[in-house]
Amino acid sequence: MTINVLIIDDSLSSCRVLSKHFMQLNVDRIEYCSDGQTALRTLTKYKGDYQVIVVDLHMPKMDGIELLIRLSKIGFKGGVIIASGMESRIIEAASQVVVNSRLRLLGALMKPVCASQLKICIERLYMMDVQLVPNKPMMEVKELQEAINCDKVIPYYQAQMDVKTGEIKGFEVLCRIQQGDQLQLISPSRFIDLAEENNLLNTLTDKLITRAMDEWREISRVSACLGSSISINLTPNQLAQRSWPNRLMRYCEDKQLEPSKVTIEITENQVLDKQSQHSSISRLRLHNFGVAIDDFGTGYTNLSQLCKLPISEVKLDMSLVKGIHLDPLAQTILKSLQDISQGLGVDLVAEGVEDIRDLNYLEKIDDLRLQGYLICRPKPFSEIMRWLKAHEKVGCGLV
Repeated sequence: MTINVLIIDDSLSSCRVLSKHFMQLNVDRIEYCSDGQTALRTLTKYKGDYQVIVVDLHMPKMDGIELLIRLSKIGFKGGVIIASGMESRIIEAASQVVVNSRLRLLGALMKPVCASQLKICIERLYMMDVQLVPNKPMMEVKELQEAINCDKVIPYYQAQMDVKTGEIKGFEVLCRIQQGDQLQLISPSRFIDLAEENNLLNTLTDKLITRAMDEWREISRVSACLGSSISINLTPNQLAQRSWPNRLMRYCEDKQLEPSKVTIEITENQVLDKQSQHSSISRLRLHNFGVAIDDFGTGYTNLSQLCKLPISEVKLDMSLVKGIHLDPLAQTILKSLQDISQGLGVDLVAEGVEDIRDLNYLEKIDDLRLQGYLICRPKPFSEIMRWLKAHEKVGCGLV
């Protein structure tokens, strides 16, 4: 849970102000660099030592934009905050440099920066980097195997709604596991990596899809869901397996479900750079499946790649949706995604809508779907059916 911050700014007074704000946020260590060249040497040698860097744009010897480009090339994995006194258009242009690289942009802020802005940036870092968040221990392999064999893999459903009409557009299927007779179900953070490392993920996914498609036949008969679709997650490693498009087609044939009603969400925890991954995406689209890039904005897929992949949907990660009502960076990324999605004819989804102020901002955006706790919490089959009945009674809107 260590968070070390490197502030790169030629103004000592700015460094001191930022340092004071960070100390209020309980970061572990704060250091300064007064120019980009020194910072680059430090981060090249000790890039794993810093979880956050704050970059001014106008600096001697090497400006902030050049520094960001070079940091991308050396593979810096920490979070980046741009803090500058330049005009907003220049800050937005610098943000695009980061968005189009594999850096993780936490914020693009105009000076003077306040503590509340930095707080959102640190919260965003925690959301992007699960290793910084204290988690419950992973399941044991034996426990996971037993849960799979005993049909303890439980689909949960979370609705997506049209921002303007409140119409239900689809449901994401989320995996939960019941351990023994416990009422509290286990979330994916405690078993997905374990399943992948022990060659259990395909079996786990098979169990989830089989049950979800059976339940989906009932969900899809509800009048509010007649035009909606179901979304199922695959990892990049699964996508690289050439068997998955055929496997999904067999599922749809066996369950008498139109592929056009199924979207495959690619979890963005790795780079999608293998030919086999691109081939799987193309084959899925060829057979009318939807393909969504999940968690966009966490650093692996950039805007130019979106234009090259034959996807049907892109989902803005919840780390960028959080606080979007007061964050010019997140607003810029959303606007860029909106322009691209409209140009390519793909759907755009904002994930993690949990703050009414963010919802109020997003409701002003055209051609957008919303997903998050303010819209619908993830629910098992029986509860989502009750939620749908309540939704029908009150009409379109939040329940």
